[in-house]
Amino acid sequence: MASDSPCRPSRCAGGVLVRAQAATEQSYMESVVTFLQDVVPQAYTGAPPTDEKEKIIWVRFEKADINDTARNPEFMEMHSGTTDPPLCLMIGYTDGMQLWSVSLAGEAQELFSVRHGPVRAARILPAPHISPLKMDSFADKRPLLGVCKSTGSSG
Repeated sequence: MASDSPCRPSRCAGGVLVRAQAATEQSYMESVVTFLQDVVPQAYTGAPPTDEKEKIIWVRFEKADINDTARNPEFMEMHSGTTDPPLCLMIGYTDGMQLWSVSLAGEAQELFSVRHGPVRAARILPAPHISPLKMDSFADKRPLLGVCKSTGSSG
């Protein structure tokens, strides 16, 4: 049922948008971790970060059809017309996952979010190579996201 769907729509039209912030003397990885722990939860609450933070289980930068500007020209519009493709960032939490498009200017746009138990891994499935003899049965459904949920007593 649609009402029971674990997919959580974004709280504003077009997904959450997080603006770039000035860089500090942190390493690149420290900056990414700080962004993920402070800015991402803050984007949903609209309140400053508190001591209660979501636990990030995994992070992955994805190269896929979804951030290919040749296949998806709407990314050009979303990221100020730059010709450089945005990064596709996947974040796995203890209770779900998020998919973000991150421009080279540092702005992050939420593309997808689901909160319905832990996700062990996720990948954006590539579109198949099409030939006159082969049809893509899922062309109108793409991009497709493969998700592996954690199993066990907690999942």
